[in-house]
Amino acid sequence: MQKVFLVFLTFTIFFSKTADAQGCSDAGLCSVSSLGNNFWEKQQVTVGTISTIIGLGEQNTFYFTTQVEVTMPTFKNQSVQITMPYHVIIGNLGSLSGIGDLSISLNQKIFSTKNMIFNVVAGGKIPSNDANKTKDGIPLPMAYQTSLGTYDIIFGLSTNYKKWHFSAGYQHPTGNNLNEFVHNENNPKYYNNYNQSYHLQRADDIMMRIEKRFKAKKYNLIFGVLPIYHLWNDKINDGQEIANSSGLTLNLNASASKQLKNNGDIKLIIAAPIIDREVRPDGLTRSFVIILSFSKKI
Repeated sequence: MQKVFLVFLTFTIFFSKTADAQGCSDAGLCSVSSLGNNFWEKQQVTVGTISTIIGLGEQNTFYFTTQVEVTMPTFKNQSVQITMPYHVIIGNLGSLSGIGDLSISLNQKIFSTKNMIFNVVAGGKIPSNDANKTKDGIPLPMAYQTSLGTYDIIFGLSTNYKKWHFSAGYQHPTGNNLNEFVHNENNPKYYNNYNQSYHLQRADDIMMRIEKRFKAKKYNLIFGVLPIYHLWNDKINDGQEIANSSGLTLNLNASASKQLKNNGDIKLIIAAPIIDREVRPDGLTRSFVIILSFSKKI
């Protein structure tokens, strides 16, 4: 048991020393259905999950999210996942809280053998607001918004082969949000330290996940890499490209989970980037993310 936690702690320390300024958090692509961190679970019964998510973002903004998720079987070899987060954001511009974007995804198993499962995923994100919350009448940057403000479409493929997992996905935002944050000499202190995001139009993302599972007595340990590529530059001001906002974010992640006696499961996930994009106007900058979740069959 001590060896298990020693390995996990070593990986955690490695994260803390290699994580730079950005990355890790994505726009939703890496957390839906079998593209996310629940790809080893057999969805033959309804499972409810509540998660606490802690992250550190742009200008050391602190994020505390409580997320409720339900995954339920529908037709044969098919399941639906519904996820709703509630965000608390604290930083040098003050604090803000509210409901995040609703995610809905469909996971369809195409075929399976003794050693392999192959799935297709389709889903989307529904905005909870237009991403233009304000403070004292001044528009807040995306780092302080509880929604990305766009309807997004998600597609993906995933497979488990023995102790390995491989998945790939694509996310397409439709249009731009209604955020109105711009740099202005009359802005209060710290505002102009954040990226401008007036009518932000995010570019599409593609991602790949490669992970391996290890058994350690009653614990499951998973280690992996998660590259996300932002296909082109984001745009603001109804068409102006933001230089250096495209490119690769490469995340490392580790998780430890344990089955409980009451048909429950507890899981700890740690993730951080080692390569990141130079500019992220979407407010999704994270230097690390820690997730503690509890799941139970309903």
